[in-house]
Amino acid sequence: MIHFLSRATDFAKGFAKSSANVFSKRLAISLMVAAGIPSVSFAAIDITVETQKGVKKISPYLYGRNIDKISDTKVESDSTEEAFISQMLEAGIHMLRANNGNNATRYNWSKKLTVHPDWFNNVYSHDWGITAKKVLDKMPGIDAMYAFQLTGYAAKTNEYNFADWDFKQAHDGKNANRSLDLAGGGEVEDDGETLIKAGDYTLYNEPWPADSTVGIIPHWKDELKYDMSRFQYWSMDNEMEIWRGTHSDLDLPVTGDFLVERYIDVAKKARAAWKDIKLTGPVVANEWQWCSINSYNEQNRPKGAERNYCWLEYFIMKIAEEQKKSGIKLIDVFDIHWYPTEKDYENRVNWHRVLFDTTYNYPGANGIKNVSGKWNNNETKEYIFTRIRKWLDQYFGENHGITLGITETNLNDTNAMVTALTYASFIGTMQDNGVEIFTPWSWGDGMYEVVHLFSRYGHENRVQSTSSNDSLVSAYSSITNKGDSLTVILVNRSEKDEQQANISIPNFGASDKNVTTLTLANISGETFVSHTQNALKKGTAAIAGDKISLTLPAKSITAIIAVSEKPKVVDSTNSIKYRRSMGSVKNIQTNYSITTQGKNITVNRIVNLSGNSKNNYTLVNAIGQVIKSGMWNFNTGSLNIAVPHSGKFILRIGKEHFHVQVMQ
Repeated sequence: MIHFLSRATDFAKGFAKSSANVFSKRLAISLMVAAGIPSVSFAAIDITVETQKGVKKISPYLYGRNIDKISDTKVESDSTEEAFISQMLEAGIHMLRANNGNNATRYNWSKKLTVHPDWFNNVYSHDWGITAKKVLDKMPGIDAMYAFQLTGYAAKTNEYNFADWDFKQAHDGKNANRSLDLAGGGEVEDDGETLIKAGDYTLYNEPWPADSTVGIIPHWKDELKYDMSRFQYWSMDNEMEIWRGTHSDLDLPVTGDFLVERYIDVAKKARAAWKDIKLTGPVVANEWQWCSINSYNEQNRPKGAERNYCWLEYFIMKIAEEQKKSGIKLIDVFDIHWYPTEKDYENRVNWHRVLFDTTYNYPGANGIKNVSGKWNNNETKEYIFTRIRKWLDQYFGENHGITLGITETNLNDTNAMVTALTYASFIGTMQDNGVEIFTPWSWGDGMYEVVHLFSRYGHENRVQSTSSNDSLVSAYSSITNKGDSLTVILVNRSEKDEQQANISIPNFGASDKNVTTLTLANISGETFVSHTQNALKKGTAAIAGDKISLTLPAKSITAIIAVSEKPKVVDSTNSIKYRRSMGSVKNIQTNYSITTQGKNITVNRIVNLSGNSKNNYTLVNAIGQVIKSGMWNFNTGSLNIAVPHSGKFILRIGKEHFHVQVMQ
């Protein structure tokens, strides 16, 4: 029992990285009771926040989700859609993946049709232009991601749909198996499962080469005059390595080389159509597909000259070769999907460790056993994003500028608090490691509460936090550019027990004797309504000598918000830097300089706009309400806008958009 009693040293070093450590405290007590040893109290978790170390810009696109409840067939929004949009804006969502996954693969933007591979391959009407216009008009601060098609085919007509309703009526309400290829004249037995004849895909599809799919860019940009800064990120299709299953009617020769060839062709055409586009790929389906392709010729691991390759390594190697050869940038965000399936609490609250933790033995490790190109049953450590970064550096060279993203996952649990803990751990881990995009496919109770806490109360820059037992209690910290406001979000994963935490913020210089706390615990169902109506419990905690002591409830998320009386700038300037909507988080170029003082926003023109002496401006709050608008005549000097309260705003000047945070 000495091992457990010496928790402050051995426990912190050893158990902090074990897969069972979330429950180690409870396990230790159980063992001691079984051995006749009285229960003891464990030392507090020590957390240190270094406000001048590990500074990284936090991407606003970590606060994202997939599209839902937004009609792409009806121009007008009903009350359900309006409520959904309002909830997203209130929560602080900034990215909407709007391409609908598998349904994007054969979208025909010209005919506004797409094939539904999960519904007999029937063709139905869809118009991405409708959702794009709703993003532009009704969702300030939210940008959207659409997709290109890489199969070489797109929907042509809905005249050859399988009559699913007629089949159901004729068979006592029983549906046919919707994964069968029945569009195009297919036939099925009365059991709804046995395929008599597959449909003819040429009847409802048309050829769709690279020029056709990227044609949506000039159509939106030049013809419809959309503000394309809101749609800069484009997904390179969806889960192409499983097309043999999801788009089986096309019978494509799915191999590593075929997929790379299709990718490169479309990527080059897309870059030619718009040099500032952000391409995300390869949009791989799941953990098994990280290393394996569902290939038609059983070449599940691509073959190289000397060995087989893990699919993602092969993709990176081949794309890097072509990029160096052509001089054309072919990928901006390395995008994967992951659908973990474990049901127990311990595994769920450790899922985030699969991304970067090189010490974590993941019980669900499966496809990663092929990471060397051949099966190794002893391979149980995933750290998939760490591996991807290593391959990117190896094949592209350092400073390649390719970031990371997850655009589909399902973290939902029947317990909203478990979902919240898991989701918070993902966002925090991604902030710590500079991930750019996170848009879960499924959205569960507790997730709006979490994204609201991070997005509406967090700041622009991640700073370094260390915990003496990071697996039990993690700290995710962010600070303003001016260094005057700090938010520390503490995630206590202990399932049953509260946890004492001692937080040290050296050299921060808090301006008050107390800091504000916001705690999320014991939630059930959907509790988030708005920024002012939610489950966060506000409190205070004493701070003395830059030290805070807190008792964290079991299964809880607690934010500490502190203000400094002697702030140290964490960026190169006192002026707050703003991102153009949908722009990169680095190397932003703009025509204006924006600063805040108290509840006033001041804008100065820093670039001489030839031929222009004035421009329209609009300031809206986080839920889209207009605070002030008008015409700014540059010749009269600065634009000064007084706001009624602190918070986050979106300022539009002409076609440029800026996120502005007023702290006081």
